[in-house]
Amino acid sequence: MSTPLVTDDLAAGTADQVLTLAEAARRVDGVAPLSEHTLLRVRHGAPSGSARFHVISEEGRVAGFAFIERGEDEPDSGEVVVDPAHRGRGHGTALLHSVHRDAGANGVRVWAHGRTPQAVAVAEEDGWRAVRELHKMRMPLRDIAADERGGPRTAPELPAPVLRPQVADRVEVRAFVVGQDEQAWLDANARAFAHHPEQGRLTLDDLLQREVEDWFDPHGFFLAVGKDGRVAAYHWTKVHADGAGLTDGEPVGEVYVVGVDPRWQGTGLGRALTLEGLRYLRDAGLPWVHLYVDGDNEAAVRLYASLGFEVWDTDVMYAPPEGPPGGA
Repeated sequence: MSTPLVTDDLAAGTADQVLTLAEAARRVDGVAPLSEHTLLRVRHGAPSGSARFHVISEEGRVAGFAFIERGEDEPDSGEVVVDPAHRGRGHGTALLHSVHRDAGANGVRVWAHGRTPQAVAVAEEDGWRAVRELHKMRMPLRDIAADERGGPRTAPELPAPVLRPQVADRVEVRAFVVGQDEQAWLDANARAFAHHPEQGRLTLDDLLQREVEDWFDPHGFFLAVGKDGRVAAYHWTKVHADGAGLTDGEPVGEVYVVGVDPRWQGTGLGRALTLEGLRYLRDAGLPWVHLYVDGDNEAAVRLYASLGFEVWDTDVMYAPPEGPPGGA
């Protein structure tokens, strides 16, 4: 079993190989093994002390990779991927042992995206247990004919995003303005996701990195701004040019993130901005929209189901067994 190299930084050549490996795994497995956040860390690096990269190489090429984001008051979290051409050699297990050994004081958790049989088998055979689920839900934005992904789908009617009378004169709904709204959005995001282990700790650098991505579209980034200038709620949409596994390459939309300041929860702003974004994606001619939602967030699951979304796939987060890695 190979021993991974553990480092705080990736050399440019190694980073390119990791990106190539991730794309190869996506093509074979039908699901991206690394999240957008991880891919950005691979491309741009991570703030000092905030992350660890675990790399297995064979004959000078990256054969396996794990990324771990250090937690502050919660366990580290990350992802593992093995090159399809190098599977069956114990690399997945070696990477799990490596991130387990290297974990911070609160332990570590690892995602299996799409619950692929290979990832689940490696995790469960090594004694890791499922501790969190993230549902991927989808909804047609136009009528879909039957294809290999299932039967025909009829696009639901989308109600108009009407604000309640007691809210309409207290906020302005508008698009995000680059160079103006960054800090206000970051503050609102931190308030809305104060207890979320990933979303709530996004930084200005994280936001700026996304602003230069090809998919970034400020016109599809909706803010509800109060008279005090604070962002009360928002809906950030995204378009996946590659189809995100829903099509054979036709772009599809995503409810990237919806957030509501705790002071504004229960006012209907979240639903109204969700509809605003969905209609924007529909009017762009996209066939599908998808989103991610925690499996235990029953209120959000019910909201999205009421709009016409259905669970399509599920990511699973695993925690290691008690004791040292590999039973050593």
